[in-house]
Amino acid sequence: MYYLRLNLAGGLALLEYCTLNEVKSVLQLEIEETTHDTELSSCVASASALLDALLKVEGLTVPSVVPQLIVDASKFLVAWDFRRRRDPVGAVAFMEEANKILGAYIQGEKETYVGSV
Repeated sequence: MYYLRLNLAGGLALLEYCTLNEVKSVLQLEIEETTHDTELSSCVASASALLDALLKVEGLTVPSVVPQLIVDASKFLVAWDFRRRRDPVGAVAFMEEANKILGAYIQGEKETYVGSV
């Protein structure tokens, strides 16, 4: 799942790889609770940009239909960014999960497909 959001600073569209509700689920926050929505939105934008940069180093980009592994890595990166501001030690688990998921995606994309030359 993905959606486009207008970046008010430049008027450009920024691709975000997860939604607030998906992140709230990872953080075990109530969906209806909106206290942290502005901060979480900022974290979503940052995580999406970080994923783009990490994939670029590997020579990859996110396809127009965002794979589930990218959505999942994004959710955990957002959770890490949000949680590290309050509990840097406790946030490490979110980063470890994001790295594991992103690593699986990168490895899968770099593997030679069966039947290809």
